[in-house]
Amino acid sequence: MSGGLWPAGSACLSNSAKRAFWGLFCLVCLAAGAQAQERREREPNSVYAERRAKLAAQVDGPIILWGFTGREEISEAYVFAQEENFYYLTGHNEEGAGLLILPPAKGGSPPTGPREILFLPAKNLQKEKWNGVRMSPGDPGIEARTGFAAVKQFDSDFRSTIENLAKTFPAFYTILPYQKELGGYPHEKAVVDWLQLAGPQAKLKDIRAQIGAMRQIKSPGELAFLKEAIDLSLDSHLEAMKLMHPGLYEYQVAARMVEVHAWGGSEAEGYAPIVGAGPNSTVLHYDKLSRKIEDGDIVVMDVGAQYSGYSADITRTIPANGKFTPRQREIYKIVLGAQNTALAALKPGMDFCSKGDKNVHKIAYNYINSHGKDLNGKSLGPYFIHGLGHHIGLNVHDAGDHCAPFQPGMVITMEPGIYIPEENLGVRIEDDVLITEAGHKLLSERLPRDPDEIEKIMAAAAMQRANGERAETRETNSSAETPADNNVIRSLIEKYAKSVDGDDTALAAEVWLDSPDVSFIHPLGHEHGFEQIKQNVYRHLMGDTFSERKLSVHDVSVHVYGDAA
Repeated sequence: MSGGLWPAGSACLSNSAKRAFWGLFCLVCLAAGAQAQERREREPNSVYAERRAKLAAQVDGPIILWGFTGREEISEAYVFAQEENFYYLTGHNEEGAGLLILPPAKGGSPPTGPREILFLPAKNLQKEKWNGVRMSPGDPGIEARTGFAAVKQFDSDFRSTIENLAKTFPAFYTILPYQKELGGYPHEKAVVDWLQLAGPQAKLKDIRAQIGAMRQIKSPGELAFLKEAIDLSLDSHLEAMKLMHPGLYEYQVAARMVEVHAWGGSEAEGYAPIVGAGPNSTVLHYDKLSRKIEDGDIVVMDVGAQYSGYSADITRTIPANGKFTPRQREIYKIVLGAQNTALAALKPGMDFCSKGDKNVHKIAYNYINSHGKDLNGKSLGPYFIHGLGHHIGLNVHDAGDHCAPFQPGMVITMEPGIYIPEENLGVRIEDDVLITEAGHKLLSERLPRDPDEIEKIMAAAAMQRANGERAETRETNSSAETPADNNVIRSLIEKYAKSVDGDDTALAAEVWLDSPDVSFIHPLGHEHGFEQIKQNVYRHLMGDTFSERKLSVHDVSVHVYGDAA
């Protein structure tokens, strides 16, 4: 963290406090400077200002927040991304910033100074040589660029400002650390420790719930960013369906999906890609991606793009070989049925958690529990081991009350699943849904969920892939052909014609000579069948002249066209 965290008047600190702060200071100095994540777009400054004003109206004391410092990670792979609540209120995506929001003046009295201030690090030309230009308080037009009437220097002004406010306000609002979970904990604890030193007499109150409630209702700009993230995710899932076949590794599928996201403008994935085949399909947050996908595997693909900081969350489950087994299809259709049943009930006023009939999780669970059985004849309800969904936004598990009734403008996931480890069979179907005044809108509708549609997409892709491989092989081998080769092959075809139908087969041979890409059409293929033709040609006529491998993929291509021949 920046040197601005070191409190003025440090001589009055206890030895333990000094050691704690020096230890923290030395730790962050080990970290390399962070390159900022490139947000493709942001909302207008007026939107962030409206959010700050709305939040200020809910409190009776100063709101004090830090953005991330850029020193939270020491990994060379770390790319800075702003703390979500700070970004939601400022749209500022650079490290080392602070935010002060004062409540409205009481009794309509005129303000004595700015009601909100953005604090930025001082200009550091040496650092910018390594990490690029950063905004600083002295930049011309910085107020217009940031949307703040006042922009001050973090390391010299922030602490003194807070100390002065502590003389007037008995309480400060900030984001307090979770008591039971670790979400954001190190950063949040550092802020609390600093505030307790800057204003020891001030009581600290938590502002997390108020910001979270605001974040759950998406603005038009946020919905646009989410739609971009969702569309990129749908593109990558369609590409994965077309790519999928036994022999690939899980990481290859994930890599292709990530490529589609990046090519379309995604800054990153909303979470670590999950591609789990066979036994890994039953692991909810599987991230090793090391298994070679085998024939007969079911594959769960839970991969979502991020766009302008907003994350999609999409899951599809597909058969590795393009065809669901009867058991895989049975479980898949139960999961799909549960999702459709829950979607049919989805509207404002429903929720994820209530004990009554407004609980969409209960609706999905009851469907799963009343359809199908495990290998021991027991109901499948216990194999649905997670919640039905969650909010998405600046975080893939977005802020706010998970159990709050749905309101128009919320965007949630609907993701029932069944996971049966003893069968190496896991199925999850996850879609992103906007709650509307009239009900809901399925934002990921473009991506097929029906198993027949999925199989159709995969079959068409497999055929195209096979045709491409044959064309590539013919192109490679034709460059080595000689006239003598062609004469030998023509002779073999004509010799075979005498054993079947001389006129028709000789005609087919002539067609082949005029256009070698045309397959040899057997006039009686519907009677003899492909395997018998291969046996006649390769064993009875060919002898050891050519290998079966060469002919089966090269000059004499036998296609059975049945009566159409």
